[in-house]
Amino acid sequence: MDYRCPVCGANLGKRKITQAVVVRMEMECSHCQNRIRLNIHRAEEIVVLLIFGTVVALAAFAYWFQSQSLVLTALAAAMLGALALPLLEQTYLRTWPRYAPSVQRPDP
Repeated sequence: MDYRCPVCGANLGKRKITQAVVVRMEMECSHCQNRIRLNIHRAEEIVVLLIFGTVVALAAFAYWFQSQSLVLTALAAAMLGALALPLLEQTYLRTWPRYAPSVQRPDP
């Protein structure tokens, strides 16, 4: 994934830990102070929704049937899901720009 700022080209991949943990859809570039937003790919959305749906469904079935094996399966699905997004970024989304310039509203 390409973590460069779309305005100034600075690499934002190694940001401060506070900026990496608190993810916002819009933020300011730490170098040029221009507003940029996260550019989320449709594949990322689909993977997250599939993982979330799978874990919720397995947890519901585990509760309904009182099954420890389904609980373990739900936990395994959650762990596989945690690996799926970085793997997707390293393979399919290698050249996808993580940030896009934010659309500025005209001043009244």
